[in-house]
Formats: sequence, C-alpha cells, structure tokens
Amino acid sequence: MCGVIGLVHERPRDDLGVIAGELLETLQYRGYDSTGAVIQGDEVVLKKGVGAPSQLIHSLGIVDLAGDVFCGQVRWATFGAVDDANAQPHVVRCKTFLYGAHNGNVTNCDDLKGWLTERGHEVKSDNDGEMVVHLVEHYFAAALEETDDRDAAMRQAVVRASRQLEGSFAAVVVDPVTRRLCAIKRGSSLYFGVGQDEHGDAFAIASSDLSSVLKRTHVLVGLKEGEYVQFDAKGHEVRVIDGTPEGTVLERTPLRSRLRVEDTALAPEHATFMAQEIAAQPETAREALRMFEGGTPGAQRVAAIARDWSAGAREALDAQLKELRTQYTDDALTAGCEAIAATEAGRALEALDLAHPLVSEERAFFGDLMALCPARAALVRGLDAYVESIEAQELLRGVEASVRTMSDAVSAGRRIYCVCCGTSFHAAKAASLFFAELARVEVIPLLPGEFRGQYAKTIADGDVIVAVSQSGETKDLIDVINGVRADGRQVPLIGVVNNLNSTLAHEKSDVVVPLRCGPEIAVPATKSFVNQLCVFYGLARALGAARGRDVGPAPDIPGLIQATLDGSREAVEEAAGLLYLAPSMHLLATRLLAVAKEGALKVREVVLNHTEGFEGSEFKHGPNTILGFNTLFGPQEVEALLARLARGLADAEDPAAYVRDGLTHSLDALYRDYPLVFITGPERRDVDLTISQLNTHKIRGATTVVVAEEDERLRAAAIKPPANNPGYRAVYIPLPATGDTLMATFTASVALQRLALRMSERKMEYLESLGCRDHGVHPDVPKNVSKSITVD
Repeated sequence: MCGVIGLVHERPRDDLGVIAGELLETLQYRGYDSTGAVIQGDEVVLKKGVGAPSQLIHSLGIVDLAGDVFCGQVRWATFGAVDDANAQPHVVRCKTFLYGAHNGNVTNCDDLKGWLTERGHEVKSDNDGEMVVHLVEHYFAAALEETDDRDAAMRQAVVRASRQLEGSFAAVVVDPVTRRLCAIKRGSSLYFGVGQDEHGDAFAIASSDLSSVLKRTHVLVGLKEGEYVQFDAKGHEVRVIDGTPEGTVLERTPLRSRLRVEDTALAPEHATFMAQEIAAQPETAREALRMFEGGTPGAQRVAAIARDWSAGAREALDAQLKELRTQYTDDALTAGCEAIAATEAGRALEALDLAHPLVSEERAFFGDLMALCPARAALVRGLDAYVESIEAQELLRGVEASVRTMSDAVSAGRRIYCVCCGTSFHAAKAASLFFAELARVEVIPLLPGEFRGQYAKTIADGDVIVAVSQSGETKDLIDVINGVRADGRQVPLIGVVNNLNSTLAHEKSDVVVPLRCGPEIAVPATKSFVNQLCVFYGLARALGAARGRDVGPAPDIPGLIQATLDGSREAVEEAAGLLYLAPSMHLLATRLLAVAKEGALKVREVVLNHTEGFEGSEFKHGPNTILGFNTLFGPQEVEALLARLARGLADAEDPAAYVRDGLTHSLDALYRDYPLVFITGPERRDVDLTISQLNTHKIRGATTVVVAEEDERLRAAAIKPPANNPGYRAVYIPLPATGDTLMATFTASVALQRLALRMSERKMEYLESLGCRDHGVHPDVPKNVSKSITVD
C-alpha cells in the first residue's frame, strides 16, 4: 500500500510545487513512511525523505518548486528499510535518463536486483519501486538503439518490463526528454483524468488514489486491469500491457466523476475524518436502505411519469446526459443543459418542480450544473431524480439477481460463501446472523486465507461467492476470485462494494450491489461498515421474503443510529476516560461476536493497545487468566510505580538498597483491574448469560463496561461492586430500546466506534502532553495501517 501520482501541465507553473504538496498530502492516508517528488521544469529536481507529506513538503522545499511535470509517491514500506535510499520516486541514468515511482508489491524484487546489477545498473536501494524504474529504463535504452521514436520506444519498454515484473502494482514512469508519462495498472488501483486549469491550459493526471485526481479534475478516463496510458497534457492513448507495443489504441470516452473533491474534505465542525464519518452514518445508512425501497419519493414520481415517455424520448435523454458528463467547460455544460430543457423529457422533468435535495450518485455533477444554471434548478432536480430512479431500478435488479442466485444455490443444496478482509469480514459475520434469522439460510463468512485453506479444493459449480470490499481493490480478495476463475468453476460472484470504478466491481463480479456510503478517508472503516450491515440486512430481508418468510416492516435503522449517537455521548465519554490508557482489554459479546471483533479492531487501530473481541462464553476457557494480578503495564501503572518508588526513596535509610529492592516492594502499585467490555442484545437468554459472565469475572479483578439496551437487572449486575473490591468501577452505555438483537448489531457498533474515537483522541492528547513524538496514535492515520491493502 503506497500512493503514486503523475501530473503534467501544458505550460510551466510557478506553483507546481504547491500543487504537488497538496496532492501528496491527499495521499498521506495511503502511506507515511516516506515522501518524495520529482518536479521537472528547466531541470529535473528530486526531493525525498523519511516522513509523512505533512511533515516534509515544506521542509524538503517541494512547495517551492516550479515546472510542468510532477511525479510523486508516498510510501507504506514493504520492500526495503524506511530510509532515504528506499524512498521514491527514483531517478535513474544507468543506460538512459528516466524517473518514476510505483505503488504495490513486486514479489521478484530481489531477483530483479541481481539481474539488473549484472547488466550494469547501479541499484542504490532494496526498494521494488527502483527495480520497476530500472527495468523500464533497461528496455527503453535497448529500444532507443533501434528507433528514434521515443514514444514507441517507451511503449516497448513498458510492455517488456511488465512481462518481467511479478506481483501487483501501479506505476508512473516519465521520459524527461519528451515530458510524456506512462501510467501502468497491473493489479493495483489507478485512476486517470484530464482537464483544464484556471488559465485554460490543458493538463492530465494519473494516481493510485481517486481523491487526488478529483483535486484537479472531475473528468476521468477509465483504466482496466492490465492496461497502461501514455500521456502528456494535450493527449493520451490507452493500450493493453500484454499486447504488442504498437497495439490498438483503446477507445475510452472521458466521463465526469460522480464525486467532488468537497466530498473528501474535512468539515469545520469536525476535528478528524473519523469523527465526521461516524456523524454521517445516519444519512449514509439512509442512502443504502433507500435503494431497497425504490428511491426517494421524487425518484418514484419521476419513474412513474417516465413510463409514459416514448422509448425514443428516454433514449435521447440518456444520450444527452451521457454526453453532458463528458464536458468540462462551463460553456459546454450550460449549452447541454439548455438542450435538455428543450426536449419533451426535459420539459416534463422541469414541470415537476421538485424541491428535494440532490441525492443521486450524480449529485456532485448536478450540484455543479445547478450552480452554472440557477434558472434551470427545477430541471436539474428533475434530472437528479431521474438518475436516482435509474439507480434504484439497477440496484433492485442487483438485489433480485442476488436473491435469485442465492435461492438457486440453497435449492440445489449448494453453499454460499462470504469472502472478505478486515472490517468487511466482521460485516460478513453479522450477515450470517441476518441471513439465519430472517431467511433461515446459512452464509459462511471467511477470510481469504481461510477460504484457500478450507474450501478452495471443495468449492463446486453452483456455489456462490459474495465478495465484500469497500475499495474493491483488496489484493487478498482479488487473488481468491482469480483462483476460483482459473479453476474453471461455474461459481456466481456477487460483489458488495463502495467504489464502483474498482477492479471488483468492473471486472470480477457477475452482480454488483453498491454500498453507497460515499468516500471514506479515515483509515479505520466506520460508515462503510455500517452500510455493509445495511446492505446485508436488506438482502437478508429480501431473501427471506422470497422464501415465504414474514420479515415484518422495515425498521428505522438511520433513526436508531442517530439516537445512539445522541443518547450514548456522556456514557461513552466516561468509558473512554476509564479505558484510554489501558494496555489491554477484551470485548465480550453474547451472540454479537461480529460487533465485538469489529469494536476490538477499531480500538486496536486507533488506540494502539491490545484489544480482542471474543464470544463472551469463551472467555472463561483460558483467556480469563489475565484477570487479577498480571504483568500488563501501561502508562498509568508505570506512573503509579514511579510515584511509589519516589516516596520510598525519600524515606529510605539506605537509598542504594531501596533502589535495588524497591521494585519488588512496590509491585502492588502496578495492579489495576482488567477492562472487560460486555456487549449483548436485548433477548432474555442473552441478558441472563451476560449477567452470569459479569458476576463471574468482576470478582476476579475486572473493570466493567456494558454496551446494551436498558435492562435493570443487567445494569445492577454491572454497577454493583464485588465485596472484595471497593475500588471497582463500571460504566453502562445505553442503546436505544428495540427489543431486537439484529438492531443491536447496528447500535452497539456505532457506540463502540465513538468509544474508540474518544479513546484515541484522549490518548493522543496525553502522549503529546508528555512530549512523545512519533507515537502513531491518531483516529485518521494510525501507524502501520493503510486504507486499501493492495499488497500481499
């Protein structure tokens, strides 16, 4: 996981370094071990070093550079130590002059280093990105001996080098003579966009990160797996890597993105993206669930009148909208809007005079259009509702196809696997509960490694894989899908994904069900997890209904999420104060293991302590040995020990002897009750089990936090101190009353997200007050983890 970017402008810019710095900071969530930039103006200038973009863009002087070409990289280290030599980009001059950088993992890096060294290359690092650039340089130099056409030589070099590189990566390489770039997509995410700057000059940009492209342009050119684009500011050509160097140029129509850079910006009322994304969950959940209902009332009104349009009128409107999305000048957009207003469909949409906010996936585009054409606001709202009605129909078709696929598998006695990683895996574990309760269907949640180890050899035709990924680029998951496809099995694949431009959505899935949670910037997943729960809940209800089960009326999940955020704030704050410096803790769930594991992951990610999620009844089978006296010491324990030693030293008759023996005499100062967080749904049996576990564990030395709907017996069991521990502490975090265990999956998850956030914020403040540097605690970018894992 890293981030790579290439940008070229038609004319030199004095502020290209400032633009480069902004783009590198946008990439920071993808890697912060090192940062680097090459900016080419009158000469090629390389600036790189160890540290995050926010630390280095000024200290290295990147923001002060001028030029017309920029190649940059942020690194999440895999091959090579975290030092200046292994930082990217790499400038090479062994056979010819070239520079570039990559994102991903080249697995034959060590072999390539030997191969290149034997052929006269001066390889200065162990970094696989350097091997990529040297290898392209090697074949570029060879091709230049046979032709004066540098573009053709570069294409030949890209193709030959790519054939020799093993692994998954995206790369940008630059010919400094022609100032033309090649961006290669080979197993990792890569986006390409074109546009005009504020001076009317053309530019083009390629990046492994969509939000960085959106900072410069809304107009994207699609790239698929195994393709590369050769470009400068005025033109681009997309080709297939595995074709001949002079292979056919692929036709790709530029289209406006569905997102704006504002969709990835931090609002003033929030200090972190994690806080912002937690607060957004009532609305993002509503976005996901609304599609199961046919969209908003406005979309349903438009769908009703559109049924009376002629086929020609619908086709003409669709064509005009598609053409409009390819435009990126104000004049062209305004003209296109007026052309639609003059059509039968346009007049009908404008006459509806809808007043609702823009809600379709194209709302960013329609927002821009409304700002350009305020007199046509009613038409633009109608167009937004029309697009939403199409999205709702497409999603419903996806839901129906998913339900049909799963029903066929169940009827044939086949299995349904849900394969995913990290947070998505926890959502899949919750999905298994939803499908069992609502549809009486077994869904098997698996990590990719578990699937390979336990089921890859037994999967059969007619089985179903549900692949879940926020990014749609998760390497472990894509590898599993590729393996199943390579084995020739007839296994339908349902993709549940947020990024509809991703490899999983575009190239791997037979059916796609979108998450509709918008961009998620913070590394810890929050709103994508909740929307995964929403989608799985909706699918389980639909499958249950198709199987003749009474699934009842749809609950107000967005309202419950908001009620959780509003009603648990004080208790969450109290619990965070109790737990944020604990070196270790366990989350114990009754039937809600998915929630405990996800909550534990959130705490581990952003607090950087040891946290585990367990099925509550399993804790007594060994893990409970951690209760009572133990040797897990955190800052509070060490502070207490030092205070005890200081007092003893002041009173000691023999200070030397006390220093020698004081630790033994003061070990009791290290003791603290061990934190346990209990999570349960409201069903009587589950509450009874939780009460039993509470009483069993607190007498052995536990601090208790309970996350549950209000229950007098459960609260009393949690709050009452054991007779042997007058210093016992407990917090009860109340959830909205539903009486429904499935709803507690949503509300408890949100409460634990806020708990992790506040623990992280408080620990970060504490460490910084002590002057600790590089502690790595941060809600948005905790150390060692990244947003989309695109390496093995």
